[in-house]
Amino acid sequence: MRFKPDKKYVMIGITAFLVLVCTILFIFAVFNYPVFAKGFSNFIRVLMPALNGFLIAYLLNPVMRFFEEKPLPFIYRLIFKDKKPGVRAKRVNRYISIALSVITVILFIAAFISILIPQLIDSISSIARQFPQYADNLVKFFNKTFDDNPKVLEYLNQYYERFEEWANEFFQNVPTYANQLWTKVYSGISKSLSFVWNLILGFVLSVYILSFKEKFIAQMRKLTLAYCSRKMANQIFDDVRDINFIFKNYIVSSIVDSVIIGVLCFILCLIIRIPYPILISFIVGLTNIIPFFGPFIGGVPAAFIILMIDPIRALYFVIMLLILQQMDGNVIKPVLFGDSTGLPAFWVIVSILIGGGFFGVMGMYLGTPVFAVIYRYLKRHVAYRLESKGLPSETLKYVRSNELPFEIPESERISEEKVAEKIIEKIKDKTGQKNDGKDN
Repeated sequence: MRFKPDKKYVMIGITAFLVLVCTILFIFAVFNYPVFAKGFSNFIRVLMPALNGFLIAYLLNPVMRFFEEKPLPFIYRLIFKDKKPGVRAKRVNRYISIALSVITVILFIAAFISILIPQLIDSISSIARQFPQYADNLVKFFNKTFDDNPKVLEYLNQYYERFEEWANEFFQNVPTYANQLWTKVYSGISKSLSFVWNLILGFVLSVYILSFKEKFIAQMRKLTLAYCSRKMANQIFDDVRDINFIFKNYIVSSIVDSVIIGVLCFILCLIIRIPYPILISFIVGLTNIIPFFGPFIGGVPAAFIILMIDPIRALYFVIMLLILQQMDGNVIKPVLFGDSTGLPAFWVIVSILIGGGFFGVMGMYLGTPVFAVIYRYLKRHVAYRLESKGLPSETLKYVRSNELPFEIPESERISEEKVAEKIIEKIKDKTGQKNDGKDN
């Protein structure tokens, strides 16, 4: 007789084996964290060109779609009139759209470097040259302001003297620091060259990905349908669409919002005559891309720069920045973002803190959309679990803990007759035990 293994027990055995393997790997990773971290970093370093390629392709895709769907079909209809484009024409349209997207991005970066970067360098150089004068102006301002408060003035002078001693010592030891810094600079240059090379490879891969993106998407759908049930595959497709919508809308909206805030800040700086308006506007616009904490991160150094030059203007700048951020939070961001993330303000702060703590500035920026995806699917899973038990999924119905705002489902409800039967059985058991004792 031929032995036929039970499929159920085979799956249980495979699951138990995989759980055991994952447990061993987890314990190894915990007790050998440096080895695991080094191996993971090497793995990411090898995959970095491919990751850069997917990221660049993802960012270039909206620009490519614009050229592919708007101006190029219009030009095609003007040339060929009513003739519909064939497969070859669509392929040529794709290549032209990719080329135009790349040219647009390169021109934008070149314009940014040629126009803004020299202005920023001039502003920073001017601040460095005139720093002693700005420091003296700041001391004179505090001396004049706190003449009636000698204790406060003495307290501030102590800190200024410490700062002046530190600055003099630093500038005297610049050659020593430069020699120590050279090794770090050399290491930084080698890392920068590696980054540039990975970026070039990623750029080449992004062009290939954009050229055959429909084929890659079809292959992913094919694999998903091959190894998942239809219900699960459809759910995965819906999840991918939601994730793409959240990230795409968040990235585009945050960039547009930062540009708008930077331009408005530049205009207002010119109106109220804030010094170094390009540098200040660049700092405010760049840091505004980080939700919630961005205005504070950019406002503090900008206000300090203005404070050294003109303390009264620094006060004007702080008031202007508060008004600008109120307008941004109540008018601009709701129009641009809408309810794309669906994340409450409290969880936005939590996501920024966690992302920044683990992954730095990039984590602070991308923590919100990542947490929004997790929050959305956790919320959906909780609602599904509650509804499967016949319970409401609305949070407001669970505000009062001493009152049940819902009824127990029929499947879990115990009728009064069953309760009475259980009570009678308990009474019979007790009386039977008493009778048995008397008989004995």
